[in-house]
Amino acid sequence: MKQSKLHRMPFSEGIVIYGIAAVFMVLVLVPFAVLVSSSFSSSVAIRANGARPWIQDLSYDAYKIVFMYPEEMLRSYLVSIIVTVAGTVINVALVASSAFAISRPQFRGARIVSFFYSFTIMFQAGFVPNYIWFRNYLNIFNTYWVLILTPAFMVGHLVLLRAFYSSLPESLYEAVKIDGASEFTIFFKIATPLIIPGIATVSFYSVLTYWNDPFTAMLYTDDYVPVALYLTRITQYIEFLKYAQQNGFAGVDFSDLTIPEDTIVYAIALATTAPMLCIFAAFQKYFVRGLTTGAVKG
Repeated sequence: MKQSKLHRMPFSEGIVIYGIAAVFMVLVLVPFAVLVSSSFSSSVAIRANGARPWIQDLSYDAYKIVFMYPEEMLRSYLVSIIVTVAGTVINVALVASSAFAISRPQFRGARIVSFFYSFTIMFQAGFVPNYIWFRNYLNIFNTYWVLILTPAFMVGHLVLLRAFYSSLPESLYEAVKIDGASEFTIFFKIATPLIIPGIATVSFYSVLTYWNDPFTAMLYTDDYVPVALYLTRITQYIEFLKYAQQNGFAGVDFSDLTIPEDTIVYAIALATTAPMLCIFAAFQKYFVRGLTTGAVKG
């Protein structure tokens, strides 16, 4: 009985491919190493030598500023977690159900609905109408709901999931319909479980959008401060301290205050991205599969 021989990559091709992969890995890892090491370096060393992939003169001054008010910092993380989780669930539910509907050939108005969805990408009402709509009509101004609903239903995610649903064979739907399955049963128990990589990809993009959005809170709320907005205000606080140190403020002497202006940016970036790195590690398998499958079948 003959054993099948596995195709082996030639040694020269392997060197080239793995060499290119190693170069790209270095290009990705070095900036991240610079980010981490610079956040733990002293501002004086960074100003003198520039950012390096290793720690220069270990210092925690930047993180002392970032976590100066730990209760407010934890509260901002809590706001971001609530908004991100609720917003991602709502966005994925709306996008998935809409994408499934317009992917069905039986839906005669699919082109018209798709046009109106795409229209919102190119033309938007703007800040003032949205402000009036949220404050005077929906009554969600300065609430969690304004942070959750404003970025909800992302049309780009709709296009991606529509490609996934369209890639499923129509014969599959016809087979389950013979057994008496309704459209709801097909959506929840047949179609959606088959496109889990696409759902995971859209979920990860939604998490990134909600987590890194300071502008919605800046425009539509005063009491609910997500971590992205809180850390943005830290940079403004640093600018105030610099001004007060140079010009004085209300008779208070800031001359002995150490302001890590060269490292605070790195600490803020790391404090913002660290939770997302953990989430990406969990979603990586589905994320890569979702992107490649969507690219091939879309």
